[in-house]
Amino acid sequence: MSLDPVAVGAREAAGKGDGGPGGGGPGDCGPGEGGKLVFAFAGQGHQWAGMGRGLLRAEAVFRAAVERCDAALAPHTGWSVVDRLTRDDAWPLMRRTDVLQPTLFTVQVALAALWRSWGVVPDAVVGQSMGEVAAAHVAGALTLEDAATVQCRRGALLQRISGRGTMAVVELPAAEATALIADTGGKAVVAGYGSPTTTVLSGDHDSLDAVLARLAATDVHARRIPDTAPSHSPYVDELRDDLRTALSGVRPRRAAVPLYSTVTLRRIEGPELTASYWIDNLREPVRFAPAVRQLSCAGHGVFLEISAHPVLTEPVRQCLEHAGHRGLALPSMRRNAELDALRASRETLRALGRPGPARARRPELTPYQAAVLPALFAR
Repeated sequence: MSLDPVAVGAREAAGKGDGGPGGGGPGDCGPGEGGKLVFAFAGQGHQWAGMGRGLLRAEAVFRAAVERCDAALAPHTGWSVVDRLTRDDAWPLMRRTDVLQPTLFTVQVALAALWRSWGVVPDAVVGQSMGEVAAAHVAGALTLEDAATVQCRRGALLQRISGRGTMAVVELPAAEATALIADTGGKAVVAGYGSPTTTVLSGDHDSLDAVLARLAATDVHARRIPDTAPSHSPYVDELRDDLRTALSGVRPRRAAVPLYSTVTLRRIEGPELTASYWIDNLREPVRFAPAVRQLSCAGHGVFLEISAHPVLTEPVRQCLEHAGHRGLALPSMRRNAELDALRASRETLRALGRPGPARARRPELTPYQAAVLPALFAR
């Protein structure tokens, strides 16, 4: 990967490393080689019409988990998430954050349950933006009922500001993205540090339209994140009081699985996941790239993305490569090929010697996998 040495030097001089505040620079920790497994829960943007239908039909564990989530969500939503996943006429409603976010949460929780039923158990979890709610539940720090409360009540309040702005991913390092939006007067802000070369922006429609037009003119790839409110921006501040009230009944507990925060860049014990934390999770920039570095430095070398379509897999690979660390990133599902993607990743994990069902014939590995697996999993 080639990076502008001037930009890299400027970021390191500012203490921002390769992934925003707290990111560190290349080589600032150990070799980052290990076989420990991370479940990485994506934020919004991995949705697609028809997601989950194949798994609902084919996998009883997945369906049972969806139905448990449905029961936990229903008191807050008044609608059935099973209906939202299975009915074609329900898809237009997915453009609303108060519908989309609980539905994505359900898919993620059910995917994690399916992987665990196959003996694939995480050594740690990490979540990007709203994905941290599902991660906290899977880690054991939130009951399903409390996780449903956080996801539904936040999604409902986000709907209040959903028409006033949006979010976008730009293929620029954080320092360059920050410079790009400097003339917006704070109407566009850095909302997330995705990888050494990708940054998430949030802001009002006009400001982001202007930014994206400038990038298109210079052939820099950028895209809007579909159906998003301007999360991780000053727009969230007006929701603080209502969020605090809505989430005041959440009672977190000690996590059973290590949970790495993309808000504080600390390992979460569990009891700190109160209303204040979930407000910060919605308001502060998502420090995903620095969190990946922390995990890699701690010996986590396999990242399994828990989402309906891969949006974290490539950023994780970029983070590992930039840090000079060996590792592997795998998706759980893929648009219009969810069963095939899931089975391919399961076979790869079998080849790594991870716990799982009775071993099948050792699968063919890609050149990338063949290059990194021996070093990762040599004992």
